[in-house]
Amino acid sequence: MKNSPYFKSVRLWVQGLLLLSLRWAELKTGFDPDTGLSRHSVPGILLAAAILFCAAAELYLCFGIPGGKRTYLNCLEPMGRSHLLPMAAGSLLLCAGAALLLPGGGVLTAAMLAAAAATAAGLILFVKLLREGAAPKAFPLLPAMIFSVLFLLAVYLPEESNPVLARYYLPVLAASLAACAFYQLAGLTCREGSLRWFVFWGDLAVPLCLASMADCTESLGQVLIYFSLALVLTQFLLTRRTEVLPEPEKAPADAADEAEPAQD
Repeated sequence: MKNSPYFKSVRLWVQGLLLLSLRWAELKTGFDPDTGLSRHSVPGILLAAAILFCAAAELYLCFGIPGGKRTYLNCLEPMGRSHLLPMAAGSLLLCAGAALLLPGGGVLTAAMLAAAAATAAGLILFVKLLREGAAPKAFPLLPAMIFSVLFLLAVYLPEESNPVLARYYLPVLAASLAACAFYQLAGLTCREGSLRWFVFWGDLAVPLCLASMADCTESLGQVLIYFSLALVLTQFLLTRRTEVLPEPEKAPADAADEAEPAQD
């Protein structure tokens, strides 16, 4: 059950749509139209409670996943044909979203567009190499890490002086979780990441990215970026192996290197 497609992905999108509806209702009823200050809102309270519940549930579930540093192919399978179209669509939507933000943007937006193009190319190359039987490398996933950090800055910096935390906390939190998930994913390619924490961050990032689209009604570019992040991370989460393969023992240090030099 825990390794079924429903448990890996569909439930995350159901959660995301639920959070999206609650966030939409909060934005309509939870802020004073004149001052912009937050006010008592049942949808806002339910949204915060639902996020905390999801985080607690994912934290509980992730401790059923083997911990420690893991290698990519021992815990994630190469993507099958059913994953290729969503992955390609997510990569292209990421570029489209960044391109839509470019008009009127500054240096950060231009850097995001360059990183988005590199991310799309890197993701497609990464999937192609794995399907050809090549060993996973970190460099095709590095642009995704860079883009997620730049996107986090682009979401947070315009709001850093905003005193109404309820107005912007969800988009910033979603972008932060996506950045953490891509960091762990890239780490798995060089046995520096954790499957447990990749699943934890990814399982939280997907529904919160979907929910954050409610905050982007005036920015189609951000809507596409949040949707594409959720779509791409879902494809990687779907490839989690039913049983994690054992990690090989690291080669012991050469005895000659460890030996102390002889004393005269």
